[in-house]
Amino acid sequence: MSERSTFDSEANALFRAAREPGGLKRAVVTFHRRVDEVLDATIRGHAVKIDCARGCSYCCSMQVDVAPYEAFTLASWIRTHFDAGRLAGAIQRLRHNNDRTREAGLEARKRMNLPCAFLGDDGACTVYEARPASCRRFHSTRLATCIASYENPADDSIESPMHKAVAHNAAVIATQAKHAARDSGLDGEPLDMNRAVLEALENPKAWRRWRDGKKAFIL
Repeated sequence: MSERSTFDSEANALFRAAREPGGLKRAVVTFHRRVDEVLDATIRGHAVKIDCARGCSYCCSMQVDVAPYEAFTLASWIRTHFDAGRLAGAIQRLRHNNDRTREAGLEARKRMNLPCAFLGDDGACTVYEARPASCRRFHSTRLATCIASYENPADDSIESPMHKAVAHNAAVIATQAKHAARDSGLDGEPLDMNRAVLEALENPKAWRRWRDGKKAFIL
């Protein structure tokens, strides 16, 4: 697929300029756009029927990983789009989720439901425009599977509701972004979204560490 082959070199150029806030935003926005494009193209090419709809939030209690560059971009988007009250509420929920994850451990977290800190009361995502690649990539071809997984989060025998080709092609784009960051001397290793976005919002040193080629998040 052309989208996959062309993003590799594009990503390298984008992440070489990502040590400045404007360059980082361009890199992540372009990365997310390419994920969306590959998803759409693969879904059309394979005539995949998707059961996802606004307000359907069974998947929004799953553990979500983000790359450091996504965490900083999402934190910046939140600061721009949330008023003081909404920002305080988001930070409170992020802290709660981070504490729960620390208590349980990451492996146990993958097998329990914990509503996303950015899930609205109407079941819709409040940061949809800036949502990370993990959320963009996730899709379902079987609503019944999503319900079963939500009701039995520790049951590893439940198969993924995602279409294999769609999931694979989107994952390729995410891998290319990660490698481009690494090749530019920047940390691209994914970690829990709550932990990463919380520190990105509260600790300006995290950005400076990442910009300098160090691990950004040390909470």
